[in-house]
Amino acid sequence: MAQVSDIAVYQKLTEIADALDEMVAQGASLVGEAALKTASHNTRGMANAVYKHIMADRDGALDS
Repeated sequence: MAQVSDIAVYQKLTEIADALDEMVAQGASLVGEAALKTASHNTRGMANAVYKHIMADRDGALDS
């Protein structure tokens, strides 16, 4: 299995969240809209965690 970089994971998660937001804008039902908004919010949270990890690694590299 090929390795995937953290930045690629961050970019893909952000792309997925953007796609979910687009689906909300296209007029999903109320239940569908709530599910899509929740999924987008959670996906952005995961992307943010990966981003913070990337930045922490870079800050550590700058300190040494």
